[in-house]
Amino acid sequence: MFSCFNYKFEMLGKIGRPDASSSKMARFRHRPHANPLADNDFQFPCTGPDEFPFDLYYPVWRKQRNAGAQEGHFDIVDIGCGYGDFVRNVSLAFPDLLTVGLELRDIPVVLGQQALLDGRANGQNENAAILRCNVMKHLPRLLARQSIKFFTIMFPDPQFKASHARRRVISPQLLSEYAYYLIPGGFLLICSDLRDLYLYIHSTIAAHPFFCEVQVKEISGSDNDSHAIETILQLMDRTADAERHMRKDADKTVYKAVFRCTKPELTM
Repeated sequence: MFSCFNYKFEMLGKIGRPDASSSKMARFRHRPHANPLADNDFQFPCTGPDEFPFDLYYPVWRKQRNAGAQEGHFDIVDIGCGYGDFVRNVSLAFPDLLTVGLELRDIPVVLGQQALLDGRANGQNENAAILRCNVMKHLPRLLARQSIKFFTIMFPDPQFKASHARRRVISPQLLSEYAYYLIPGGFLLICSDLRDLYLYIHSTIAAHPFFCEVQVKEISGSDNDSHAIETILQLMDRTADAERHMRKDADKTVYKAVFRCTKPELTM
């Protein structure tokens, strides 16, 4: 069972690891890639969406949230969040939206959580958290159906080998699962610095019956949707991956796309 001690070990990253402070990140060595088909030997904080300990991960936000803020559900889910640059930035841009970043590798999770705690010490990032999560196995435990407004997938691992195709976070099977968790009319936003990978991702999503590509100017609905998507697309350029790409690669393009979930509303 998940306990407060386990929460502190994961969230603070300090118990038994005194080098986990944000000023000593260089001491950490981490894997650049992980195998989602094998990396599952770790504790997850809940067995179902109703059991997630929001009071532990978002203690201040739960007390100070606006009356219109959604209770008990996430608004923005960043899949493969890495060290959480986007999670921290988007939580500042939308303080009334509950944001969670999901990452499989353990050390980026610890360092990302520590960076969030550093922000919270300054009264920021109260609406953000980072979890160690295998999205191929844990999403049913974490997310309620038709509850997510925005999914973001940024700079995913290419998994170029044919034998690694099942590890990709964009596949017809996973897209059906993402559509299940998105509210009708919710959005999936993607970006990549690799053109061939972007074209593969784009074609895979475009071929799925529950998603259609939209341009920001075409978004019908509230002005908040258009503003939120524009902001998210801008924040994609402020991640460590984007900045590294702009600094080192000859092609400075970050390829982006927005897809709307077109599934019918589930009433059962």
